Parts: sequence; structure tokens; C-alpha cells
Amino acid sequence: MALHTPWKGAVMNSRILAVAVLGAAMFTGCGEPETTTEAPAGEGVVIPPVETQEGSATVTAAAYCDDVTTWNSAWTALEDQVLVLVNERRAAGAVCGGVAKPPAPALSNNPQLRCAARKHSKDMGTNNFMSHTGSDGSTPWQRMNWAGYTYRNAAENVAAGYSTALAVVNGWMTSTGHCNNIMNPALLEIGVGYFNAPNSTYRHYWTQAFGRQ
Repeated sequence: MALHTPWKGAVMNSRILAVAVLGAAMFTGCGEPETTTEAPAGEGVVIPPVETQEGSATVTAAAYCDDVTTWNSAWTALEDQVLVLVNERRAAGAVCGGVAKPPAPALSNNPQLRCAARKHSKDMGTNNFMSHTGSDGSTPWQRMNWAGYTYRNAAENVAAGYSTALAVVNGWMTSTGHCNNIMNPALLEIGVGYFNAPNSTYRHYWTQAFGRQ
């Protein structure tokens, strides 16, 4: 899923042009990805939810997670901060696209979902792209399967250009589809992946992989 939309939501600081990009995917049945659309100014560009089917079979590649098991400690701290912030939002309830969402149970960290999230963030940063589709053509659901996660429901949020956990969570919460994924009470587990690629377009790459087994 290539992005061809002008970067209307770019934010300039004193050193770089930081572009905040968001993407959300959620299981809602079968279908094709929607066309990329532009978010309101200041929010970056949003990749609409990707439609696919519910349920999975475990298709585990034994060494799939080996390259993301040992992780930069600062990156792990950012991932953990995202989980704390997301659970604070779930506990408080939220408004997603003008629709009030009641409080939802806290998400628990799942190492298999974290693997899937880290793999995708690393892929995006290393190969300098932004999409739900991996550089190898993989979907969010395949990456979860390959990490050994069997789900009944699953979702993915992605983002790029945000340098802090608070900034990326705020970005997701101000976008309807991403907010809906975060507040969905049917999703009970999460893995967060952050990767820093200083020579890439966006530098900061984030993935949230949600699931319910």
C-alpha cells in the first residue's frame, strides 16, 4: 500500500521536517484495502483500516522472532510507555470520531504480538516505507501468525514520525479508526513495536498489534 498523498500534516522543527503518519487495520470481514486519504491538517496522513477475515491458524516460523527478541532498552521503554498510556485511555473512556466509547478492560502485553509489532516497525524503518503491507508482501495477520499468535479478533495500528510515546498515542486517539482499535473491548492483548531509523524518511516507526485469543 504505497502512499501518494501530499504531506499536508507535516510539522517543522528547528532541525528536521517531521511527518506524522498513521495507519489502522481491523478485522471486519472480507474486502479490499480502501484508498489512502488525507487527514485534517496537523494529524498527518491516515491509512484507512484494511478489511480482512476473522480467525487464524497458527503458522509459526521457528526463528521468526529471533532478530527482535533482544531490543534496544530505550526502545523497549517507549513501547512500555505506549501500553501504559493506552490503558489509561481505555480506563477513562474516549470519544472516537464523535462517538463516545465506554471504558474498556486493560490490555495485557503479549510477547508474540510484540514480536509481530517489532518485526513490522523494523521492516518499515530499515526499508524506508510506511504501510500495513510488509516489504515481503506480508499482512498484519500473517505477521501475527508467524509470531505464533492464534487469534479470534485482531487489529493493527501503525504510525511514523512521532518521537515520543505520548505524541504517537495522541495521534492515534485523534484519528477515528485508530481510536476505535484502541478502545475496542473485544481486543484484550497488545504488542507494541518501536524502531528508530535515523537515516530514513520518518525516523520513528511504531506498530500496535492487538488481539484476542
